[in-house]
Amino acid sequence: MYKKILFICTGNVCRSAMAEAMSKKMFKDFGLKGIKVWSRGLAGSRMIQVPDEILKIMEEEQTSLHAHVSKPLKAKDLSKADLVLVMENYHRERIVADFPELAGKVFLFKQFAGAGAGDIEDPIGMEEKDYRACKEEIKNYLQKVILKIRIANDSNDS
Repeated sequence: MYKKILFICTGNVCRSAMAEAMSKKMFKDFGLKGIKVWSRGLAGSRMIQVPDEILKIMEEEQTSLHAHVSKPLKAKDLSKADLVLVMENYHRERIVADFPELAGKVFLFKQFAGAGAGDIEDPIGMEEKDYRACKEEIKNYLQKVILKIRIANDSNDS
């Protein structure tokens, strides 16, 4: 059962932040309740700002990251999560190296979605079209992840 889901990227201002914001909206839209979602970055810092392109793109998705603050990953985040979805294999390798006992709940985002291994590339510093492409990729995989979570949670509830 997946009730606490953590998204992780590098800086926690693009990929994991978008995944958090869109998944919260999508869980609500799909009528899934009681699921807590949050995001962190391996190099998260209050000094890193969400790019203007991301703010604009998220508003178009009827969600907002204006109040989002980049946060660094802490051990307590990992321990309280039922499912940890990372954007790059490097993120998984780092986490599993430091916390080998958590390997069974740390997955590459695309792989958990059933799309095989592969990274969600970081668009930071690129053009708006690259941010949009990243958002669409995340949204597409989120739909698959949410369906998988819904099925897993339904089978555990019965």
